[in-house]
Amino acid sequence: MCYVTGAIMNEKNNGVPIVQLDNLEVDFYKRKGILTNPQRLNVLHKIDFTIDRGEIVVVVGESGSGKTTMANVISGQIKKTDGSYKFNGHEITSMTKEQISEYRSSIQMIQQDSYAALNPMRTMIKSLGDPMLIKKIANKSNLLEKVSKVLETVELTPTDHFINKYSHQLSGGQRQRILIARALAMNPQLILADEPVSMIDVSLRVSILNLLARLNQERGIAILYITHDLATARYVGRNGRIAVMYLGQIVETGNVQEVLANPKHPYLQALLSAVPIPDPRLSRSRKKAIIMETDLPSLSNMPSGCRYHTRCLYCKEICKSEQPQTRQYGASMVACHLVEELPKFELYDKIAENQ
Repeated sequence: MCYVTGAIMNEKNNGVPIVQLDNLEVDFYKRKGILTNPQRLNVLHKIDFTIDRGEIVVVVGESGSGKTTMANVISGQIKKTDGSYKFNGHEITSMTKEQISEYRSSIQMIQQDSYAALNPMRTMIKSLGDPMLIKKIANKSNLLEKVSKVLETVELTPTDHFINKYSHQLSGGQRQRILIARALAMNPQLILADEPVSMIDVSLRVSILNLLARLNQERGIAILYITHDLATARYVGRNGRIAVMYLGQIVETGNVQEVLANPKHPYLQALLSAVPIPDPRLSRSRKKAIIMETDLPSLSNMPSGCRYHTRCLYCKEICKSEQPQTRQYGASMVACHLVEELPKFELYDKIAENQ
């Protein structure tokens, strides 16, 4: 199991995390035929994870590693199969109506695809204003003022230029800011940002990332930032924590800067060695962490023991038969049998770098 602890405590709730997942399991079921029993697919396994008020946590991993599934569990779109999920100290399955209403408002998601996330038949004042009316955050008399204020917060000004537009009349970066504004309209405690900059121009990405960082610093909104891009992970979470996921499990956690500077798990080492580097000299001197297989194993044929052993260069017999327990090693919490035995990972060849 892997337990992620937060550095910033939730003062309002006496140190109780906004989100606390304990030994969480999520199974999907796949039916091969009408007469066959559905096949169980274990998509999240023994997830122990917390998010405290006002902190930033980045979750990284390949496509299919379970990042979005975990976010969907946190947002309530997917139900857990086993384990515990508490919001502000209250178990999700036993909350009162008032607690459920607070939960639904307090956790908001920024989707990856702004085209699909915004209704093309609704203007921005409808997309942003209707949820505020439903939740009684605004009324008809002050709705325009409230919507204009949230548009100003995400730097869409002058607001009159945007408030009556439809989504197809906005650029990709503007639509992404509208998604952030829609989340802010609910006064959330936590924003789940699922690959929020992957579908917009590179030139606009930094401005969106800076906006998220500013909202975290100025409003104390916690952010769970999901990405497969380690560069943006380092940028967004420079003062936060990182959780590395592989095939539905968290394999390494810790402070972003310390973990990325000195990765312990072979999987994270491989991810770092695959990041493109524009400097030819550094690229030539970079060491490669070898992956035995290029593709993720199928969820329908999950490897026994350590789920990473089929791709790991250092695999031993124990890796094939026993799941590793997470333990502290250096600045990281690592789920690896052999972490003490692995050679020190260096991203660059020092000899070549000095030539």
